[in-house]
Amino acid sequence: MLRNILVVLLVLVVVAVFGGSYYLAGLTAEPHGNTLAEEEAWEREHGLWDDFDRLPQEDYTVQGDGGTTLHCTLVPAAAQSDRYVIISHGFRANRYGSVKYVSAYRDLGFNCIIYDVRAHGEDEPSGNVCTLGQTESADLLSLIDDAYGRYGDAILLGLHGESMGSAISLSALRYKPRVAFVVADCGFANLYDLLKGGYERLHLGWLIGPVNAVTQARYGFDLRDTSPVDALAGNKVPLCIIHGADDGIITPDNADRLAEATAGNVEVHKVDGAGHAESREVLGREAYEQVIADFLANVGLA
Repeated sequence: MLRNILVVLLVLVVVAVFGGSYYLAGLTAEPHGNTLAEEEAWEREHGLWDDFDRLPQEDYTVQGDGGTTLHCTLVPAAAQSDRYVIISHGFRANRYGSVKYVSAYRDLGFNCIIYDVRAHGEDEPSGNVCTLGQTESADLLSLIDDAYGRYGDAILLGLHGESMGSAISLSALRYKPRVAFVVADCGFANLYDLLKGGYERLHLGWLIGPVNAVTQARYGFDLRDTSPVDALAGNKVPLCIIHGADDGIITPDNADRLAEATAGNVEVHKVDGAGHAESREVLGREAYEQVIADFLANVGLA
């Protein structure tokens, strides 16, 4: 009798672990994020929409890695300019989640390209898997190539990313793309480490192994391979790393790991009172813009 009970309990534990791992892997790889309308409402509620509705905009699409369609919007600078920045949004957001950064860059004379990361926004129904940086960084290469082809080979092009978008922008550097700078806001160093730390805070750190096994078997990628910190080996592209000092989701030590990994010019700005992805909101438009302006001046790009 006791043996039968133990067998039943063991089976239940295995089922629970597998079911939980299956669910958690799905939360990462299938984000089911905000619609454009929901993202716009959030930006407006937090006072981050600025005057976006009144700005000129041009929608277009680019074919990313494997032929996925990336939905993009160009927001031209106020005056004609050969300076461009591609802004990558965070997890479960979409291109409207990048609106908060547009005005700052336009004030600095940049044309802004915002887009939906695969499995987000208008791309969300396509069934693409979200790897938070592995495949998406290859998509970003397509956007970079398209920008040069569309706007001219002589443009100055930079990257800006928030959270997952930061991981995408930094991960793209392993391909040595022709970009002049990267601004990385609240990015993580390694996805496996990030999730493990989150599980550990819930006293479930042991789950990372089963979750990663399910992610590999079900979605075809290893969490450990989404690793912006490794992509920075030998990097010489100037980096501006911005991170909320009170970020409890992607902790500020990630900023330090990223800064230590690069071989080029790097600045780290930790924003007091800012939680995850809150630096722009806490600093305000002008102060956040000044951080970027000073960084560009420091690296000779002002």
